[in-house]
Amino acid sequence: MIEIKENQELVLRKVISFRGKFEQTELEKVGKEMESYIKNVGAKKLGNPVTATYAVNGRLMDVEIIIPIDMKIKSSEKYTYREQLKIINAVEMLYKGHPIGLEDACNQLNQYIIEHNLHPITVGYNVTKNVDIMNLENTEIDVYVGINPNIV
Repeated sequence: MIEIKENQELVLRKVISFRGKFEQTELEKVGKEMESYIKNVGAKKLGNPVTATYAVNGRLMDVEIIIPIDMKIKSSEKYTYREQLKIINAVEMLYKGHPIGLEDACNQLNQYIIEHNLHPITVGYNVTKNVDIMNLENTEIDVYVGINPNIV
Protein backbone atom coordinates (compact mmCIF):
# COMPACT_ATOMS: atom_id res chain seq x y z
CA MET A 1 0.00 0.00 0.00
CA ILE A 2 1.28 3.46 -0.85
CA GLU A 3 0.06 6.97 -0.24
CA ILE A 4 1.66 10.03 -1.84
CA LYS A 5 1.52 13.53 -0.37
CA GLU A 6 2.90 16.82 -1.68
CA ASN A 7 4.30 19.82 0.23
CA GLN A 8 5.85 17.73 2.99
CA GLU A 9 9.14 18.18 4.78
CA LEU A 10 11.79 16.03 6.38
CA VAL A 11 13.73 17.61 9.23
CA LEU A 12 16.38 15.76 11.21
CA ARG A 13 18.53 17.52 13.78
CA LYS A 14 22.02 16.44 14.84
CA VAL A 15 22.93 13.75 12.35
CA ILE A 16 26.03 11.82 11.40
CA SER A 17 26.38 10.59 7.85
CA PHE A 18 28.56 8.36 5.74
CA ARG A 19 28.53 8.20 1.95
CA GLY A 20 30.26 5.42 0.08
CA LYS A 21 30.10 2.86 -2.69
CA PHE A 22 29.38 -0.68 -1.62
CA GLU A 23 27.17 -3.67 -2.32
CA GLN A 24 23.67 -4.05 -0.86
CA THR A 25 24.93 -6.93 1.29
CA GLU A 26 27.40 -4.57 3.01
CA LEU A 27 24.77 -1.99 3.99
CA GLU A 28 24.01 -3.52 7.38
CA LYS A 29 27.73 -3.90 8.19
CA VAL A 30 28.38 -0.22 7.39
CA GLY A 31 25.42 0.78 9.58
CA LYS A 32 26.75 -1.30 12.49
CA GLU A 33 30.19 0.35 12.11
CA MET A 34 28.50 3.77 12.28
CA GLU A 35 26.57 2.77 15.40
CA SER A 36 29.81 1.59 17.02
CA TYR A 37 31.48 4.92 16.18
CA ILE A 38 28.53 6.85 17.65
CA LYS A 39 28.77 4.86 20.87
CA ASN A 40 32.56 5.29 21.05
CA VAL A 41 32.28 9.10 20.91
CA GLY A 42 29.73 9.08 23.74
CA ALA A 43 26.62 9.82 21.69
CA LYS A 44 23.39 7.86 21.33
CA LYS A 45 21.50 6.92 18.20
CA LEU A 46 18.00 8.42 18.00
CA GLY A 47 15.68 6.50 15.70
CA ASN A 48 16.32 4.50 12.56
CA PRO A 49 18.90 5.30 9.89
CA VAL A 50 17.87 7.24 6.78
CA THR A 51 19.35 6.17 3.45
CA ALA A 52 19.76 8.01 0.17
CA THR A 53 20.85 6.13 -2.96
CA TYR A 54 22.61 8.34 -5.50
CA ALA A 55 23.48 5.72 -8.12
CA VAL A 56 23.58 2.01 -8.79
CA ASN A 57 26.29 0.62 -11.05
CA GLY A 58 25.96 -3.13 -11.35
CA ARG A 59 26.25 -4.49 -7.82
CA LEU A 60 27.80 -1.29 -6.43
CA MET A 61 25.57 1.37 -4.93
CA ASP A 62 26.50 4.96 -4.10
CA VAL A 63 24.64 5.34 -0.80
CA GLU A 64 24.53 7.83 2.04
CA ILE A 65 23.54 6.57 5.49
CA ILE A 66 22.29 9.23 7.90
CA ILE A 67 21.74 8.52 11.60
CA PRO A 68 20.12 11.00 14.01
CA ILE A 69 22.05 11.31 17.29
CA ASP A 70 21.48 12.98 20.66
CA MET A 71 24.40 15.41 20.74
CA LYS A 72 26.81 17.45 18.68
CA ILE A 73 30.05 15.64 17.80
CA LYS A 74 33.05 16.41 15.65
CA SER A 75 33.23 15.12 12.10
CA SER A 76 35.93 12.57 11.38
CA GLU A 77 37.71 11.53 8.21
CA LYS A 78 35.03 8.93 7.60
CA TYR A 79 31.87 10.44 9.11
CA THR A 80 30.33 13.88 8.71
CA TYR A 81 28.35 15.61 11.45
CA ARG A 82 25.60 18.01 10.40
CA GLU A 83 23.40 20.19 12.63
CA GLN A 84 20.42 19.29 10.49
CA LEU A 85 19.13 17.67 7.35
CA LYS A 86 16.14 19.58 6.03
CA ILE A 87 14.18 18.88 2.88
CA ILE A 88 11.25 21.20 2.30
CA ASN A 89 8.59 21.07 -0.39
CA ALA A 90 9.00 17.32 -0.70
CA VAL A 91 6.81 14.68 -2.20
CA GLU A 92 6.42 12.01 0.48
CA MET A 93 5.46 8.44 -0.23
CA LEU A 94 4.20 6.40 2.71
CA TYR A 95 4.86 2.73 1.98
CA LYS A 96 3.57 -0.22 3.95
CA GLY A 97 4.43 -3.73 2.80
CA HIS A 98 7.26 -6.17 2.28
CA PRO A 99 10.62 -4.42 1.69
CA ILE A 100 10.95 -6.26 -1.63
CA GLY A 101 8.03 -4.17 -2.96
CA LEU A 102 9.74 -0.86 -2.19
CA GLU A 103 11.41 -0.67 -5.61
CA ASP A 104 8.04 -0.95 -7.40
CA ALA A 105 6.57 1.62 -5.01
CA CYS A 106 9.45 4.02 -5.82
CA ASN A 107 8.73 3.52 -9.52
CA GLN A 108 5.13 4.58 -8.81
CA LEU A 109 6.43 7.62 -6.95
CA ASN A 110 8.63 8.54 -9.91
CA GLN A 111 5.63 8.13 -12.23
CA TYR A 112 3.60 10.43 -9.98
CA ILE A 113 6.37 13.06 -10.14
CA ILE A 114 6.43 12.87 -13.95
CA GLU A 115 2.63 12.94 -14.35
CA HIS A 116 2.33 15.99 -12.11
CA ASN A 117 5.17 17.86 -13.89
CA LEU A 118 7.19 18.12 -10.69
CA HIS A 119 10.93 18.76 -10.82
CA PRO A 120 12.93 16.75 -8.27
CA ILE A 121 16.02 18.40 -6.82
CA THR A 122 17.09 15.61 -4.44
CA VAL A 123 17.36 11.86 -4.52
CA GLY A 124 14.87 9.86 -2.48
CA TYR A 125 15.54 9.73 1.26
CA ASN A 126 14.24 6.47 2.75
CA VAL A 127 13.09 6.76 6.36
CA THR A 128 12.36 3.37 7.92
CA LYS A 129 9.57 3.84 10.46
CA ASN A 130 8.87 0.22 11.38
CA VAL A 131 10.23 -3.24 10.59
CA ASP A 132 8.18 -6.13 11.95
CA ILE A 133 10.54 -9.12 11.83
CA MET A 134 7.63 -11.47 12.55
CA ASN A 135 5.65 -10.12 9.57
CA LEU A 136 7.66 -8.17 6.98
CA GLU A 137 4.38 -7.15 5.28
CA ASN A 138 3.99 -4.64 8.13
CA THR A 139 7.22 -2.80 7.25
CA GLU A 140 6.69 0.97 7.01
CA ILE A 141 9.05 3.20 5.03
CA ASP A 142 8.57 6.84 4.05
CA VAL A 143 10.40 8.17 1.00
CA TYR A 144 10.98 11.92 0.59
CA VAL A 145 12.00 13.59 -2.67
CA GLY A 146 12.70 17.33 -2.62
CA ILE A 147 10.84 19.21 -5.36
CA ASN A 148 11.87 22.48 -6.95
CA PRO A 149 9.40 25.09 -5.64
CA ASN A 150 9.98 27.36 -8.64
CA ILE A 151 7.40 27.44 -11.42
CA VAL A 152 8.85 28.39 -14.80
